[in-house]
Amino acid sequence: MNTFCLKARKLREIHGYPQEYVAFQMGISQAAYSKKESGRTQLSILCLTKLAELYKVSLTDLISLSAQELLLRCIRADHQLAAA
Repeated sequence: MNTFCLKARKLREIHGYPQEYVAFQMGISQAAYSKKESGRTQLSILCLTKLAELYKVSLTDLISLSAQELLLRCIRADHQLAAA
């Protein structure tokens, strides 16, 4: 599994979204999203842009941060929103 697929899956899991929800937000079928998340098809720059928007991270962070750094940043942001 490539890094982008791992990031996509982990982001979806920490946000508690089912694949169907993410696929709907991206304008594709659940089957198509499943293939992207599992690495059977590639995540295009358009897909990465939509994922970045959905998870409220910059495209630069989605691409450049390690999976661990990206997930920690998202968890901290969610925690700060919940505390506010």
